[in-house]
Amino acid sequence: MPYQDSYIAQVREKVGHDFLLVMPTVDVVIKNNDDEFLLIYNRDFDAWAFPGGCNEPGLSWQENAAREALEEGGIQIKPEKLALIGNIAGDNFIAKYPNGDTTQLFSNVFLCEEWDAESNDIDTTEIDAKKWVPISEIPATKLTFAGEAVRSEERRVGKECRSRW
Repeated sequence: MPYQDSYIAQVREKVGHDFLLVMPTVDVVIKNNDDEFLLIYNRDFDAWAFPGGCNEPGLSWQENAAREALEEGGIQIKPEKLALIGNIAGDNFIAKYPNGDTTQLFSNVFLCEEWDAESNDIDTTEIDAKKWVPISEIPATKLTFAGEAVRSEERRVGKECRSRW
């Protein structure tokens, strides 16, 4: 959804832009059968990230994650197919946007390995491109601060899962 239509834009209209806003957010790690991850190019931060964004009222965490995956990545996911793999928050998880807004993000990170459909339709108001990246190429990919945090969380969870197998 374009920023101007979003809940956060409505909140900013009321509280202004000189206020650190605490925002619940979602990020989605989408993995295909070739062990590639879907990344989106976020022009606000001039780098790649996993699909994600601010929660909209009236939707569950999983519904927000599925909405972001569709808007930013063109991936249609049933919310119940999303698995919560971690949470990211803290003083180092603060987003500073080009318009001057600053938000502290509290994100639930979901993993998706099964979806219904993929299209090339993405929300071009904030995303310039999408691409599938092999896991071996991610360390050399310029990620946003959120992309780096999500990748670290996925690696931590992946290590824990692999050690149990």
